[in-house]
Amino acid sequence: MRFSFELKRQNKTSSARFGVIHTPHGDIQTPAYTPVATTATVKALDTKDIIKCGSQVVLANTYHLLLRPGLKVLEQFGGFAPFMKWDGPTITDSGGYQVSFIRDPNEKNEVIKVEGEKEVVKITNEGATFKSYVDGSKQLITPERSMEIQAVLNADIIMAFDQPLGIDYSKKKKKEAFKRTLLWEERSFIHWEKIQTERSRFAKVSQDKQGYQALYGIVQGGTDKELRKQSMKFVLEMGFPGVAIGGETIGANPKITAESLNTITDLWPQDKPVHALGLGGGPEGIFEAVARGIDTFDNTSVTRIARSGLLYIYPEDGGTKENKFRMDVGKSKFKMKHEGWSKVCQCYTCQNYSTAYLHHLLVARELTGFRLASIHNVYFMNDLMQKIRESILNNNFLELKKEWYN
Repeated sequence: MRFSFELKRQNKTSSARFGVIHTPHGDIQTPAYTPVATTATVKALDTKDIIKCGSQVVLANTYHLLLRPGLKVLEQFGGFAPFMKWDGPTITDSGGYQVSFIRDPNEKNEVIKVEGEKEVVKITNEGATFKSYVDGSKQLITPERSMEIQAVLNADIIMAFDQPLGIDYSKKKKKEAFKRTLLWEERSFIHWEKIQTERSRFAKVSQDKQGYQALYGIVQGGTDKELRKQSMKFVLEMGFPGVAIGGETIGANPKITAESLNTITDLWPQDKPVHALGLGGGPEGIFEAVARGIDTFDNTSVTRIARSGLLYIYPEDGGTKENKFRMDVGKSKFKMKHEGWSKVCQCYTCQNYSTAYLHHLLVARELTGFRLASIHNVYFMNDLMQKIRESILNNNFLELKKEWYN
């Protein structure tokens, strides 16, 4: 099987849609959440945990996997999925976001600074030059190089190389980054076609190692309506198999996410899947994005906030728009709670452990606490997506949304 998108049901009262993405390693029922396996691991979880949480697909990070463990290791395993013992569909990003906004690999907010260097990263039309945070080696990622790296990572879905528009960019810098993204995406597409032709020659001999990869073009443009439209038209006219929506506007603010998506909903493809890169805003952001046709999305905060003690809660547990459907299990009021975290959640954590135990583990910063909290949050997100898929099939998506935001 190569790759295709099958639209099964369109909601009658919104643009929410139920579909199936067919990939060489299985199907993805959409809308779907994609846990982020940054370095071939979803932090604090093993692969069995990810599966038991109901995950259909995982997304890995091109930039980080290039630097560690490196392409020689991953090539020997046939890609990052066999490396982490994941048999299902996979996605990789292009590295464009990471090289544009290089951050500390240990999740701090500071930009990485290389001793003796004035610039952390140098971006030109050729590509992005930077120093590895692992060994200090000089690295250059071009659109062509990104396609070659992702060919080794061997995901079913890969992303074109782009330069996102930073919120603090000047008008001139935004214009340069936007033009560069179009240039890089075109070069990505041309090189991807060349690689797919070469890979297809070996498909009969080694289908698993040389399977088809679907390239998504990335829509940028910030909050600028005309730039967004121009970017979407470009991606569709180039003929990318899928579309990804990028930029800081698809972030933590559901209102801005909705406004950003509204600029291009009239151009939404019916025969291609659409992925939201880094979609934030919790359940509210998800409902806003799905209502406008988003099929898949990834977000690192689902597990990151879990490790800080913030666990998602259902409406039945007191989840509201005001508390963003989450509470801090580290609060002292949970120290003596014998019951599980949620009344309704069926995850391994809620079914087997008391809230008091979770409180203890996370206050003490025990590694088991990181795992149990992450299991709950990933399960919650997948469970929410299952409820959303069912609501679209039953044509009551807006009713479900109202139940969560009454």
